Amino acid sequence: MVPLPGGSFAMGSNEDASEKPVHQVTVKRFAIGKYPVSIREWNLCAAAKACGFTATGPDDAPVGNVSWSDAKQFAAWLAEAAGKPYRLPTEAEWEYAARGGTQTRFWWGDQLQPDVAVCKNCTKVASNEPPNKVGSFKPNPFGLYDMGGTVDQWVEDCFHKNYQGAPTDGSAWLEDGCTSHVLRSGSWRNDARYVRPSNRDGYDTHVRYPTHGFRIALTL
Repeated sequence: MVPLPGGSFAMGSNEDASEKPVHQVTVKRFAIGKYPVSIREWNLCAAAKACGFTATGPDDAPVGNVSWSDAKQFAAWLAEAAGKPYRLPTEAEWEYAARGGTQTRFWWGDQLQPDVAVCKNCTKVASNEPPNKVGSFKPNPFGLYDMGGTVDQWVEDCFHKNYQGAPTDGSAWLEDGCTSHVLRSGSWRNDARYVRPSNRDGYDTHVRYPTHGFRIALTL
């Protein structure tokens, strides 16, 4: 876990309708996973019979095929096992962490650079295979790996089609009975526009998909 100071930033972009309007958000200090949750970590939860399936693949690979409900089960198990308030990050926390203090199109600048993220056209040698290891490329300025590419990452929030009415205090945007939740980061199957810190998508809450993973946050 990497502790992050609280701060304010401009969330969203004018690049896609779902990312508008750009709005100022202030997040409190929190910690977030240095990497997405790995298969090894996931299978500890599965072995404890607290997560719904045993994942296959290299231990250090990011776990995939995880629904939002699965990710919540893991967070609840970890919080109980460790006695600490582990949880999914909010959408605002995730973007704040992914930007690493920058406001550029990508955390490293406005132009795509080769071999800084795992996505369909982000590397010199394209691959349609899932990554074998988390943290394959350099971290962002906050010391976080795979904040863009590798696997899509679930966050706490219900999916809304844009930011009209979104909270500005860094909290999760929730409503009773929402059937889809927000995914961030893009994955190895997506092109570079998906690895932008502002990119967002929604997916069915209880449905698993191969590219969907997550990382953990911690209230400080």
